[in-house]
Amino acid sequence: MEKIALDNVESDSDDGSVSKLTWNKLQNACHSQGYREGLIEGKERKLQEGFDQGYLSGFKQSQNSAEMEGFLSAVMLHNSHSLQINEKLKTVLAGMQANLGQIKK
Repeated sequence: MEKIALDNVESDSDDGSVSKLTWNKLQNACHSQGYREGLIEGKERKLQEGFDQGYLSGFKQSQNSAEMEGFLSAVMLHNSHSLQINEKLKTVLAGMQANLGQIKK
């Protein structure tokens, strides 16, 4: 009878060590998964922030350039009798459009 009791004790301790190993593996897996999810979420958040900032900056630059082009075009129309002024304004407009074209690329 004593042998049966020892077998049961050994069996219980084996179950305990298996349970502890299983628990440790489960904890490590959850930790790793949580780390991966946090890393992905952090990257997505930073990517969105960068996109939002770049979009706003590009929008403001485009709006300013469009307003300036409109203003210079109006000045050219108003001063259509002065060829010298119009040639200078056309040069400025061409430069602005070339710069805007480079920004869009």
